[in-house]
Amino acid sequence: MRSALGLLLAVCMALFCVGCGGGGEMGLSDYLKAVSELHDGVAWDLGVILGEMGGLDLKDYYDLPSLKDLFREATEVFDSAWKGADAMYPPSEAVPLHLDLLDFYAQGVRDMSDAENTIGFFEAALPMLADAENLALPNLSEGAGVPEIKAAATEDSKTMSGYFRELSGMEPPEGLEDFRERLMGYIHSIDDAAANVDREIKPEDMGPYQRFREWFAGAVKEADALTAEAMDLLGGLSGKVDGFLAEGRSLAERIQRL
Repeated sequence: MRSALGLLLAVCMALFCVGCGGGGEMGLSDYLKAVSELHDGVAWDLGVILGEMGGLDLKDYYDLPSLKDLFREATEVFDSAWKGADAMYPPSEAVPLHLDLLDFYAQGVRDMSDAENTIGFFEAALPMLADAENLALPNLSEGAGVPEIKAAATEDSKTMSGYFRELSGMEPPEGLEDFRERLMGYIHSIDDAAANVDREIKPEDMGPYQRFREWFAGAVKEADALTAEAMDLLGGLSGKVDGFLAEGRSLAERIQRL
């Protein structure tokens, strides 16, 4: 008896909460017309956003701000839909569907916002990885002398130290903590290697510089691996939109069947 009473109270609370915007219960035909227009609008907007995503080159990190803007738009689409649905007061037979629609839109807000934050992280991290190939020390001419080598080593160490501090001050999105730690370890290793050249290079001993060049070939491969991992993660983000479109179609079918 107590269990049945608890279930009844839960259903009543759900009915009370849906349509908290006020107003009387909608007729079924009016509700279906309103919610269909709302839901179809979400599908249309997401389709446009997905098409624009297809025109971006994720390998070019200069496209990342545009990608981030698109996910921000998707967040706004879901947020607007949630607010629109929350303002409705569905008839009793539509309450289960309506609650699922509210959950769908709320999950869209969360996932699109998470994707936007992920892109923001890589927007900062990927240029750091790209800089590995543009450092001064490994790109010196063969005949570089000790003053040039020390100046390049100092410059590279300063650059990497700055990146390390920047990453240390970041709070990465959930799931990217390990990536940030590995990126920090990679950057710190370059900082250490460059600083070691600066300390130990001498006119009579060019060994530290030669050892750095040999070591750096492996470091570039590590940067390539981290970059490839980042590209895979970014490439998977558009799949989130695809997933919502598929789930949205399923909900649209439920609206039509009601």
